[in-house]
Amino acid sequence: MKLVCLFSCLALLSAPAAMAADVYGDFSLRAPTSAHDWSGAYIGGHLGYGYGQSANQWRSTPVDPWQPDGDIQYQSLLAGLHAGYQHQFNAFVIGAEADLSLGQFRGDDSQFAGLVNTIDISGFGTLRGRIGLAHDNLLVYATAGLAAADFSKGDSSNNFTSRHLASGWAAGAGLEWALADNLSLRAEYLHIHLGAVETGVIGAMGGGYLHRADSPYLNIVRTGLNYRF
Repeated sequence: MKLVCLFSCLALLSAPAAMAADVYGDFSLRAPTSAHDWSGAYIGGHLGYGYGQSANQWRSTPVDPWQPDGDIQYQSLLAGLHAGYQHQFNAFVIGAEADLSLGQFRGDDSQFAGLVNTIDISGFGTLRGRIGLAHDNLLVYATAGLAAADFSKGDSSNNFTSRHLASGWAAGAGLEWALADNLSLRAEYLHIHLGAVETGVIGAMGGGYLHRADSPYLNIVRTGLNYRF
């Protein structure tokens, strides 16, 4: 009889606990079941700022040595689009990205020669590989690849401008933070180094000379938002 009473009491005491588990079980805190997956194709937009410099040189004929003509500096705000694909292998993330940015990187040699030679970079693009290390929602990456820019070289004293597609390389690094499964925010630094751009300047009286923008470069800092498919 005593055993029957004991089991009855235990059953009555355990019933409220079981009911509470049924009612409040859906509201319990749960640890994440898996880390964030960075794999997939993505598109995005970015805003930023850039500055750079180019050596400025000239010579009278193709056989003459190049003469320094003062460095030209330039800076601009920029905006653009980018797209890419990446795949995650454990903690490593490997991928490729292409981007296009527009700005008004304009400079001249007015501090040296009284506003004669000008540079205008109205846009640039890159095609780069990316490799990174992921820790759940955080991705740290390095990037490098090819670069090209819409590059205009001019002589304001002769009202002469020559437009070129300058090519070179780009390298940098960045951080990316996943806001949701398919949305992430990133900050990135990129150095773009272009090859020399040479032009033949024709003077107003029919004469002329050769001019060169030597080793022009850009340093870019930008932030962007990515949407992954």
